[in-house]
Amino acid sequence: MGAGAIGGYLGGRLAAAGTPVILIGRPRLGETLRAAGLRLTDLDGADVRLPPAPARITFAEDPAALAGCGVVLLTVKSGDTAEAGEALGRHLRPDAAVISFQNGLRNADVLADALGRGAAGRPPTAVRGMVAFNVVRRGPGHLHRGTEGPLVTGPLPAAHAGLTPALRAAGFDAFTHRDMPGVLASKLVLNLNNAINALSGQPLYAQIRDRRYRRVMSAVMAEGLATLRAAGLRPRPLGHKIRPGLARWVLRLPDPLFARVARRLLDIDPQARTSMAHDLARGRTTEIAELNGEIVRLGAQHGHPTPLNRHLVDRVRAAEAAGAGSPALPPEALLPGA
Repeated sequence: MGAGAIGGYLGGRLAAAGTPVILIGRPRLGETLRAAGLRLTDLDGADVRLPPAPARITFAEDPAALAGCGVVLLTVKSGDTAEAGEALGRHLRPDAAVISFQNGLRNADVLADALGRGAAGRPPTAVRGMVAFNVVRRGPGHLHRGTEGPLVTGPLPAAHAGLTPALRAAGFDAFTHRDMPGVLASKLVLNLNNAINALSGQPLYAQIRDRRYRRVMSAVMAEGLATLRAAGLRPRPLGHKIRPGLARWVLRLPDPLFARVARRLLDIDPQARTSMAHDLARGRTTEIAELNGEIVRLGAQHGHPTPLNRHLVDRVRAAEAAGAGSPALPPEALLPGA
């Protein structure tokens, strides 16, 4: 549900591995599927192709097409969660599970409430999920995974325990975790860089190789981690790249030493950018409220100062209002008082 870059990639890889899939998306996606099919590539060299109108993928614009599905992967933007959840609640059967594969800490809670409003009786189950990697469009029907990382879900209802093996068969590093608030907190700390990347105007690889931007990243993460601690949230290491608490120190290393110590952090497609960077480039509303804005909200709630994240929120809001894409800010402009 919400088959953009992430949803199209997840659905396409599942379909290629033999899982019947329904994609709910915009009309343009349906036209692409009929005309070109899907090509799914990644930084590890995979190149999976599904022919036009593949038999294992059904496309629809109406969520009613999901009525018979046992599992729905929700990949809409955070601002659309409530509307999507109500629609799913109207159509899904009570024993269905909806996995919130979205950014931020609170989407699964918003989803659960919306499913309840939409359902006439017992609503489907909302499950927290986390996508650690980045997917970008490289052309009509071509989706490319540009970074590494796992797919994580909370414990699944017994009837849907086959989802994790299906994701693994499709080539994903997938597992369940009992502490999903901690998992999502870990992802949030890493996602605080999305604003920096979007405002810098640079690909992730070039940005992370520049120590000046890394020092801003380190400061943003430190502020985020301290705020999460004040809120009683403990980020959980996921085993990919570097855990957030260590990353903020590694990021401050001089460039030559950083390149040696943090090789896995540099295992990024040279052209990969964050979803927020793509949103700014397309003139769309970003998820800044669910990322750096969430740190600001938690800081206000728990009496912890968040000047750096607040400054980045203001800068992204200004870029959204200008509608001219990334302002290509230098590192010093990303700090309060600039």
